[in-house]
Amino acid sequence: MLDPLTKGYLTLRPDDAARSLLRLEPIERKALFAAMSRPVAARVLEKMASASASQCLADLDNKIGSEILEQLPVTASVAVLRPMKPALLKTLLGNMPRSLAVRIRLRLRFSESAIGAYADVNVVTLQPEQHVADALRLYRKDGRSTGQTVYVLDEYGQLVGEVHLSDLLGARDRTFVKRIMRPVAAALSARSSFQSVSNHTAWLTHDSLPVINRNNVYQGVLRRDKVIEKHEQLINRVTEHNELLTTRAALADIFWMAAGALLAAGGATRRSSEGD
Repeated sequence: MLDPLTKGYLTLRPDDAARSLLRLEPIERKALFAAMSRPVAARVLEKMASASASQCLADLDNKIGSEILEQLPVTASVAVLRPMKPALLKTLLGNMPRSLAVRIRLRLRFSESAIGAYADVNVVTLQPEQHVADALRLYRKDGRSTGQTVYVLDEYGQLVGEVHLSDLLGARDRTFVKRIMRPVAAALSARSSFQSVSNHTAWLTHDSLPVINRNNVYQGVLRRDKVIEKHEQLINRVTEHNELLTTRAALADIFWMAAGALLAAGGATRRSSEGD
């Protein structure tokens, strides 16, 4: 059992707690994670870098690790599981509910640079035949992370339209969603890279965009803040790479200038000796 002070620290300061835990010995960290409630452990784990979080999970008992993973968003689970060895990955997913394990496996099939691996499925979607009253009830219950645009799917899970929250609020309760839905402003292919979608004009008006596979089946939404985060990482990597190349070029110039100076000095010395 955790004492109240430690429990409060882990619950209220997950960022600081994550950094503190990484400074502990593995056996101490394992004991703390085992003593935390699974939701709190998930929040702390989510604040760690993927490689560190992956190592923490690997150090835990497999059952506890799986229970913590169940509390993470799918996108966060994918990031944590990607660096793991296949045998441990299989074990952890095998302990999880089948439906969740399947969703994670599907995300892991995408490369790390493909947006399909980061599509968020924890948002409200609607069907064309739903009434506005039902849609609003669903949104009030589960729509905290959905945003202002709600996507409409047919019975096969294919993307058929979008409806804005303001339109739902302004429509009559018995109106069908299909009466007020609009064509989708933009849909992104699950296999697209972050670089290829970062400058899409739809980001000016949408805080998320739907992700679909090649059969137009909805995979979730890609959030604008995730694109910004990844784009900044890309810019930083390019900058670091260019700085490294510049540094190498400068060192090469210095080396050859020094070598040239030594050769020139050696030639002058020989000429002086011959003159004597």
